[in-house]
Amino acid sequence: MMKKILVFLNHERYQVVAAFLCVLLTVWGLSCEAKVRSVRDPTMKVTRGELHIEVDTFLAQAEIRYKKLDLQDDFKELVFNKVLLWSQTGQFSPIGLIPTLIGLLGIGAITDNVRKRKEIKRLNNVK
Repeated sequence: MMKKILVFLNHERYQVVAAFLCVLLTVWGLSCEAKVRSVRDPTMKVTRGELHIEVDTFLAQAEIRYKKLDLQDDFKELVFNKVLLWSQTGQFSPIGLIPTLIGLLGIGAITDNVRKRKEIKRLNNVK
């Protein structure tokens, strides 16, 4: 029986090698996902889904930072317009001053909360 198998393999060696390569390539093609380097950590390799998550996270962070820039620009414009109004009229309106002061208090509270969150995070990472 073994002799018949060896004779067959010897006679059909190229077809056997081709069949083996086809099976090997099929298994490799169906079982291995394509991977590329990560955007956040180039030493890691990620799949298409993981890369999609990283890109979405990156875009969300960029959008948040753009909103922060817009808030800062709006605040600068508000202060500039109030100062311009006061300098043109020579007087200031207490009613107009109230929203400005509330805005300043809000900005101060936000920056204080951001600072506190960073400090708490730093202290939690030290432990």
